[in-house]
Order: sequence, then structure tokens, then C-alpha cells
Amino acid sequence: MHHPTNFIHFLTGLLVGLWAQGVTAQIPVVGIPVPELSILDTEMTTFMEANDISAGSLSVMHNGVIVFHHTYGWQDQAESKPIRPDALFRVASVTKPFTAAAIRTLIADGSLSLDTKVFSLGAPGTGVLDHVPFGTPDARLGNITIDHLLRHYGGWDRGIAGDLTYMETTIANAMGIPSPPGRENTVRYIMGQPLQYDPGSTYAYSNIGYLILGLIIEEISGTDYRSFLQSRIIGPEGSDETNWLLGRTFQADQDPREPFYDHPFNANNVFYPTFSEDSVVHWPYGGFDFEARTSQGRIVAHGFVILRQLNRYQIAGANIGGPRPAPGGWRWNHTGSLTGTSSLARQRGDGINYAVMFNKRPSSGSYASTMRSNLDAIFDSGTLTWPVADITQLEPTVPQIEMTFQPLTLGTPTEPGRHYQWQRSSDLINWEDYLTPFVGEGVLTERVAPSSTATSEFFRLIIRQ
Repeated sequence: MHHPTNFIHFLTGLLVGLWAQGVTAQIPVVGIPVPELSILDTEMTTFMEANDISAGSLSVMHNGVIVFHHTYGWQDQAESKPIRPDALFRVASVTKPFTAAAIRTLIADGSLSLDTKVFSLGAPGTGVLDHVPFGTPDARLGNITIDHLLRHYGGWDRGIAGDLTYMETTIANAMGIPSPPGRENTVRYIMGQPLQYDPGSTYAYSNIGYLILGLIIEEISGTDYRSFLQSRIIGPEGSDETNWLLGRTFQADQDPREPFYDHPFNANNVFYPTFSEDSVVHWPYGGFDFEARTSQGRIVAHGFVILRQLNRYQIAGANIGGPRPAPGGWRWNHTGSLTGTSSLARQRGDGINYAVMFNKRPSSGSYASTMRSNLDAIFDSGTLTWPVADITQLEPTVPQIEMTFQPLTLGTPTEPGRHYQWQRSSDLINWEDYLTPFVGEGVLTERVAPSSTATSEFFRLIIRQ
């Protein structure tokens, strides 16, 4: 398995680093240049500029080979740091196909069947989950099967009853517990609410169904959701566990590879007052309990993880989570949308897979549907020359760093699209990021100054890919 590599150069002396990117009105494009597919960069940057999107990612696979991966924009809210090429994004409901693949795996193991009943309702052994309803359950609740949950036929309709998975404060108040109530109590509350349809009779997209499927995965496998996905789904596809995670609610807890999640409004903090002192928060960071989205929308991932999923499993439809269909004229996609997030996973029977992620969603409409139309038009045009190189195998060139004196300067050649970050240390053990990261554009030279306190400093240059 190939892993991204950090190439490190140590410099000794009284050096203070380098800032090469500068302030620019253009959206940074980070990643190994792929001239044959440069039209994709134009599409992404044009779309992001038109919609005031500050961070995005586009990854493309052709006939099983990852041929393109670029990130766009900025890592931070101030738009001062170009985005990392290994950035991770919240993918929202693109989590659901991973959950479906896990369920299909358990079925293949013989641990479940599509007809397995979900709830035991006081009769142990008649259903997978023994949760005790909070309230009086609908008489039809015991008829819900695994197949109903996979295909959004469980009987819940958020267009009528609202999305109960996002009613944290209401549920907590009703149950007399602190908000947020968490997955287990949310399911107990939902079990005491009426269904809108007979299970199996009507399609209605349902976060509830996939919330419950996550609990079933954990119950049947005897392990947590993340561990099962890594060992049985994501790892076997070829993705290292460092390239995805289950996200956290608050910005202070998010992975440093994640960008700032953008949204114009604040919201009441569902963790207030028991778990947070802030009653009002920036909506993506506490307006909902992100930890409770585990199997319905909590995955945070690199584009490579999505592409490999697309190459192995069906992403949507009645057989979601099953094997990817044989080549043909079919096309499937799954979208994801959260406050501060928009994502698209697209698979096509002609061997093209692609994943798009943004750190923002529109106030109305869908970024995903527009990008799907635009990108499909490019891929359908017949004008592309497909590259054959697997970009995950292309190592950066080791640069030769030069120092000059009077004044003290540091120069290094760089490669277009590569992301560079200086780090410094006084003991070669503890390192910290130093100065702002920059994107390679050629030979870069910067005047530097000695530290006012250290007698000796060590610098290294990190090249991320």
C-alpha cells in the first residue's frame, strides 16, 4: 500500500523561513498538475468564485486508476493559508453508502439477512435491537426490516414529521436529560413516535434509517462503527486509516487537515448548557450534534477514500452497498449536505468515478446537482485525453536548498502544485509549523532573519501530497 510521504530537509543555523505564496485574489490550486485535465481546474475555480466557496476538492478515477486530485482555496477562515493537498472534508450523507456496504458485508457473513427484523420490542431474539421505546411505539414498528432501512422504506417521512435526528433539544427536554441526547436515546425517542407509512410501502429519504443501521453494525459485529469500516470496507479498498475519520462537532476538536466550514448564520448550541458554555455558535460547529451523525453523515475523508469506495460498491439505488455493477451505460451518484458542507460521489459505467467536496452549501438548490451536470458534460464531450499515471505513486522531487549571506536568504526550487510548509525546532525533537504554507511555482527566494532568542535553530521543509 502506498502512503503519502513527507520529504524532510534539515537546516542548521540562525534562519527564519520563507513566505512565497503572497496574497492573491486567485483561488489556489494545489496538487500535481495534470495538463490533460486542466479543464477541470477551470470548472472548479470558476464555480467556486461564482458561489463564493473558499475550499473545495475534486478527485477523479479512470478505469480503476486515480488520475487527478486537486484541492482548491484556503484552509482557514481568514483565507491566508492555501489548502493542503491532503485535506479532509465532511462528506455528510456520502457516509450512507459506506454504512450500506458494511451491512451488506454482514449479510454476506451470514450474520443478517435483508428480512431480519430491526426491533425486538420486548421479545428478545425477534429483532436485532433491544432498545426500550420512550413512549408508546407505533404498532407497525416491529415490521421494519434491514431491507427497509437500506432503501429508505422504513415508514418515516421527514417532510411530514421533520427530521427527528436533528431535534436534539426537543428530545432531551422530553426525556428529561441533557442535550444532546446521543444516538441511543434519539433512537428510543423515535421508537415512541408514529410512523408516517406502513414499512415497505413508500419511499421517503430517511436519516433515521441509517442512524439505526449504524447501531445494528455495532451490535452484530461487536465492535465500533469506525473499526468495522476500516477493517472490512475501507482498508481492503486500499485506504490508510489516516485518510478518513469520524468528525467532531466543534472547530477546536476538528482535524488540522479539515478546512473551515463556512455558513452565514449562527445557531443555538445544542450542547448548551451542560456540555458547553456558549449558548450561540457558528452553525456548523454546534448547531447540531455531529458526533451523533455516525452512520448517517459523520465521515470526514480524503477524496481517494471516496474514489476507492466508488470503484468497489454501488453508491445508490436498491442495491446500495452491493458490488459495483458491470460496465455499461448506468450512472449512480450519492450527495451529501450539511450546514457548512456539500459533497458529491459519482460513479459511471464507463469507468469514470469522481468525488467533489466543498466547505459550504447553498441557501437553496444544490451545488452537487450543478457540478454533476457540468462535470458529466466534460467527461461526455469525447475531447479528453485520459492520463495513465497513478498520481498516488508520483513522488515529489527532493529540492536542493541554498543559503546566501549579507543579507541572509534561503532559496529552493519548487514544483508547481506542491504544498510546502516550513517547520522549525531548537532541539530536533519538538517541531512547529513556521510561517505560512505556500504552493510551489518555481525557484523561490526569501530574505530571512535570525531568531532573537535561540542560539541555534533547525528547520525542515515538509512537502505534502
